[in-house]
Amino acid sequence: MILPSVDRFLQRAGTRISQSLVALVDLAVRRAVWMLVAIALATLLALVYAVGHFSIDTDTSHALSHDLPFQQREIAYQKVFPQDKNTIVVVLQGAGRDRTDTAVDRLSTWLRARPQSFHDVYVPGGGSFFQRNGLLYLSPKKLQDFANRIIVAQPLIAKLSADPSLDGLSGLLSMAIGQRLTNGVHLPGLTAIFSALDQALVAQMQGKSYDVPWSELMGGDLAKMGPAQRFIIIQPALNYQSLEPAAAAIRTLRAGLTALNLNAAHGVDIGVTGGAVLDAEQLKTVSQGAAVSMALTLSLEIILLIIALRSLRLVSGVLIGLIAGMILTAAWALFFIGPFNLISVAFAILFIGLGVDFGIQFCLRYREEVFNGAPHRQAMQRVTHGLGGALSLAAVSAAFSFYAFVPTSYAGIVDLGLISGTSMLVALFMTLTFLPAFLTLWPMVSTSTKATYYPHMHHIPTLVHHPIHRYAYYILGAVTLLALASVPLALRTSFDFNPLHMIDSHAEGVRVFEKLLADPQTAPYRIDVLTPDIAAAQALATRAEQLPTVAHALTVSSYIPKHQAEKLTILQNLQILVPPFSLLMPSSLQPPTSDTSTNLADLVIKLRDLAQKEGESTPDGRVAAALAGHLEQFLAKDGTDRKAIEDLQTRVMGTLPGELQRLGMALSAAPVTLQTLPKSLRDRYVAASGQARVEIIPKANLSKNRVMTTFVQSVLKVEPNAVGTPVMLVQGGEAVLGAFQEATFIALIAISLLLLLALRSYRDVLLIMIPLLLAALFTVAAMRLFGLSFNLGNIIVLPLLIGLGVAFAIYIVVRWRNGVDVAHLLGTSTPMAVFFSGLTTLSAFGSMAVSRDPGMASLGEALSLALAIVLLCILIVLPALLLLFTQSPREEGIAQDEGS
Repeated sequence: MILPSVDRFLQRAGTRISQSLVALVDLAVRRAVWMLVAIALATLLALVYAVGHFSIDTDTSHALSHDLPFQQREIAYQKVFPQDKNTIVVVLQGAGRDRTDTAVDRLSTWLRARPQSFHDVYVPGGGSFFQRNGLLYLSPKKLQDFANRIIVAQPLIAKLSADPSLDGLSGLLSMAIGQRLTNGVHLPGLTAIFSALDQALVAQMQGKSYDVPWSELMGGDLAKMGPAQRFIIIQPALNYQSLEPAAAAIRTLRAGLTALNLNAAHGVDIGVTGGAVLDAEQLKTVSQGAAVSMALTLSLEIILLIIALRSLRLVSGVLIGLIAGMILTAAWALFFIGPFNLISVAFAILFIGLGVDFGIQFCLRYREEVFNGAPHRQAMQRVTHGLGGALSLAAVSAAFSFYAFVPTSYAGIVDLGLISGTSMLVALFMTLTFLPAFLTLWPMVSTSTKATYYPHMHHIPTLVHHPIHRYAYYILGAVTLLALASVPLALRTSFDFNPLHMIDSHAEGVRVFEKLLADPQTAPYRIDVLTPDIAAAQALATRAEQLPTVAHALTVSSYIPKHQAEKLTILQNLQILVPPFSLLMPSSLQPPTSDTSTNLADLVIKLRDLAQKEGESTPDGRVAAALAGHLEQFLAKDGTDRKAIEDLQTRVMGTLPGELQRLGMALSAAPVTLQTLPKSLRDRYVAASGQARVEIIPKANLSKNRVMTTFVQSVLKVEPNAVGTPVMLVQGGEAVLGAFQEATFIALIAISLLLLLALRSYRDVLLIMIPLLLAALFTVAAMRLFGLSFNLGNIIVLPLLIGLGVAFAIYIVVRWRNGVDVAHLLGTSTPMAVFFSGLTTLSAFGSMAVSRDPGMASLGEALSLALAIVLLCILIVLPALLLLFTQSPREEGIAQDEGS
């Protein structure tokens, strides 16, 4: 119970506030023209300032406070090794390794020539070092197997390296067939060459892409010793003043891919992903979805306002005030806070949702007064006296629900809290100044409308034909049972901290990222640890590899091959048979000669002879006959076409020079030490200060949050200073969830205290808070029931639920306190204003639910569900609760209500 002295003080303060509100509205009525001019001038200045200074900070690293421990570790790590932040990753895979390597070389050269768009270009496993020393990374057994295959193929390699042309190949095959027919001598790999040549001919005649895989045909098969995919990691130039910071760099990259003909049509599959690309794709779908949602929202808002207010002047006043208030709030935010961030721009949604509520409440109450015959000025005074306190209390309570985010560690939401909280006060100011002034210049008089009992109520059976007071105890009993059943569901709700799940799954960046994520060797989600030196890094890597969740851990020492002496001996013995210098030939082919067609015709004759001798039922005879037939068709059609013969030579021999050079380089391996490693590789693992990096690779696919959490927790037990994307996601998600829980608790406490000071009654505070808490419980349970998870986008549903729920409940309870019994309360404009306010806001949120952006859609779904539940609790549960404190309906109660 509040002390009598405190109660008297609060009552006097409330009276003074009420008088001030009446005086403010009366001033707007008496000086309507000056008030509108002042507001119009302020709005115009605010618009000019907002347009000139509008910007969005799209750096997602600013979303969480830098004072958080994991943020401090990440910042310290990024200062030493900044190479993996906001990168573009290009994934290339050609029809063969040679084509893939050629594509990588061409694209990386093109990118490095444009440093203004691409600050750094790194090719893992690329460059002359790995071409020369790549074989040393094989096990001794696999290296010996490779050497044995090269020894078998040595005659073929020697002849091809002597004359790598279509003429040379046709002569070699004709000679080999002749030796086989006369002496029975078999050239190793001859049948495979026939088959590859036949495929090249068929592809040529069908206009398809195909390159003869000389790496396989020569026996070494270097292509299969490396990864099928190659990567180029790019650090793009970012413009954080743009909505899409990496957009310009991504456009330049795609233009380069087009100019270089790097696409599936030319035999190279290209995928583009990486942090910068994923951010760009999310921002693109968000902006597109926001445009559609905004258009749909405005259309629905106007339609619902027309239905609710049934007056052009009232609809115009609410909409103009709403737009002006949004402009004023945006200018205030840009001046006092600075650029918006990706979270704080959502204030517009919250402002529409709650700002329109104040306008609807005011206009419907004003309309009710005019219907009851009050002159304009008197109607305004009665509206302010009866509703001004409730509006102010609702606005301040909603502001508190947003200001509760300011003390939290979620930096992105702190700005949203400040801006949205202030916007509630702006909306209140506009409702109490602009709307009265606007309606004074364009007033509604009692003769202009039918003076009837509030007309809309007859269209809502739940509120009229089935009065709540008849079923109150049944309602409260059912709600109690429903609340008990909701508790287990609410306790099982989940929080999805992975922003990847908020991006369109059909976007290229997401599809490529998820494919990489499925393979531990290419998984982008890795944990990094900064250690004092290389020795400490190696010791940590050894400990980490003992964890069941870790596939392996990499340090700079991981790139120094083991058993080098044994491997170098194998290669030195191989060099005796295949001297490397004999393979390091020019990389370009010589044009076909005038005798090429003749040589190919001779080859057809030899192939026919071989097929006849071997029989077409044998594999050799069948392949020889097919090749002879296709070669004959080609010569008949294009035998005199020099361009066609050049194209055929490119298909057949195009990859040979590169494969011979690659083999020559691979046979020239030298001992590898820390000093001989490429600088670009060393710099990614060892800093100039001597600090060393450990890269920990997961064993499982981290696409599921539970698996990622297990991986992160297991590594943190071994090394608490670990950083990296998985750590940021898991611990950042915990920080975000904690921030919202903290903010919700602060908001509930602050609003409860505010209501207690304003209403001076524990009972009335409970009447407002119980439906609110029930709505929160039912919302969380319903999300679990419908398979919806809280995520980084829709978690703001909780503060909005508090803000709207408190506002709606205040309107009902305050009018009840003014003397209107529950039996008559639902026949006044107050519940109808709540209903249409909720419906208007629901239309705004529902429009987001149809967005193609998953994050915005999930926000729309969660907010729509929450708002629907809030409306049910306020319009059904709250009146039922009020009956517990109403002895019997009193007709005279309505007369005591100011403004009835």
